This record gives sequence, C-alpha cells and structure tokens, in this order.
Amino acid sequence: MNRRTFLKFILSLPLFGALLLSVSPLFRYLKPTAGAFPEGLVSKPDSPVRVRNITFPLSAFPQPWVVQEFVFEQKNPEYTRAGAQISRIPGFALRIPGKGADDYQFVVYSRICPHMGCIFRYVPDPNEAATGFNYRPPEGTPVFACPCHLSVFDPLQEGKVVSGPAPRPPRYFNFEIDKGSQTLVISDVESGGIA
Repeated sequence: MNRRTFLKFILSLPLFGALLLSVSPLFRYLKPTAGAFPEGLVSKPDSPVRVRNITFPLSAFPQPWVVQEFVFEQKNPEYTRAGAQISRIPGFALRIPGKGADDYQFVVYSRICPHMGCIFRYVPDPNEAATGFNYRPPEGTPVFACPCHLSVFDPLQEGKVVSGPAPRPPRYFNFEIDKGSQTLVISDVESGGIA
C-alpha cells in the first residue's frame, strides 16, 4: 500500500464513523411508535407535601391590620439522588376588619410577587403607598406592594392587582381558625409557579 492510499484510508475513517453514528438515530426517527407505555412504567409526579403547619395564636392579631410574617416549607418530589427539594415560601397573615372586635377575618398570601418573583412588603401607611408606589389606597387601606416594579395588591379585594405590571394576585394559602385552641392554622399553598 503506498502512502497516498494509506492517507486516504486514515482520513476516511472519521467520515465513515460519523455515517455509522447517524444511521441509528435515523432509523429510530423513521420507525413508528410502538404504543403507550405499560401501566406502572410511567410514574406520575407526586404532589408537594407540607413539612409542617404554620400556627399563630389569635392573640398575635389584637386588632385589624395586624400582620404576621412566616415561612411555609413544603417538600417537592424530585427525581434526583436527594429525592425531594424543600421549598421555602415567605408569606403574610393579615387580619382584616370583621363585623366586631371578636370577629377574626384573615387573608393569607405568599409574599412572592407574581410578576418577577420579588418579595413584596406590607405597606400600612397610605402616604408611603402614594409616594413610593404611585398608588393611593382608598380610605387609608393598607396594601401589599412590590419594591421591584411597583405592583400593588389590595388585600380587601382578594389580592387584586390595583397598580403595576403583575399579571395576577399573589398565591394564597389555605387556612382555618381553630376556635378550640384559638389559633390560626396555615396548612397549604395554592399550586402553581410565580406567574
């Protein structure tokens, strides 16, 4: 074998190898799907599970417009070595005016802004809301306001966006008032992502 033939042979090996490697994906693409997977082979993702309930004594809310911050933890299934990921979701529990002094009404929301995921604040002062967030609340009602892009949410209207670019209200938490132990029990968060 002369030098020229040998060099042609050596230089054609990568080309021949690439051709062989492309045959298998081509046949897999052309072969029709065999059908659905048998039952049990495909696992459905599990729902997130709360790590623990968040509880507050009702005495922590002596009058309307008192707010308490908390961090809700839930375990999300994950197909990794760890098997799960703990999500920490900051939230606000706010007592709103009821019919009487002993009438406890609450709204409980995630503090994650649905616009870009910033953490919003509780703004009880209407002057601060007007100057800092370009929105004056009606009758001095406190609001939730995001400092990143100035979204404002009204707690008396189910978290409705009253100003700014947020596409929807923040995620809400499920809760109940346990009359026996006089506590507010926060048990679950609305499913979904930021927006």
